[in-house]
Amino acid sequence: MGAYSTASRHGSPRAAEETVSATVRQMASIPAARTLSTMLLRISAWAIFVGGGAAAVLGIAGLHVEITVAGLILACTSGLVLLKLRASTDDTD
Repeated sequence: MGAYSTASRHGSPRAAEETVSATVRQMASIPAARTLSTMLLRISAWAIFVGGGAAAVLGIAGLHVEITVAGLILACTSGLVLLKLRASTDDTD
């Protein structure tokens, strides 16, 4: 009920236009941050992540501990790489 009991605040159309124009200017000033090597690294990390997850599922289904552990290690490691890439692209903004 707290969300419905507060008065709604509507900003002026002028403030909204300024916010949108500032966002557009910021997006236009950012150079293309994705280079070929970054895109290849990201694609390969996603492929390894999906492959590791699939190997873990197949290992669990087949009751093979070694395959499950290897798949989980691959998926976790590539997930950490993807998080690092995401953080590095957020820093450049």
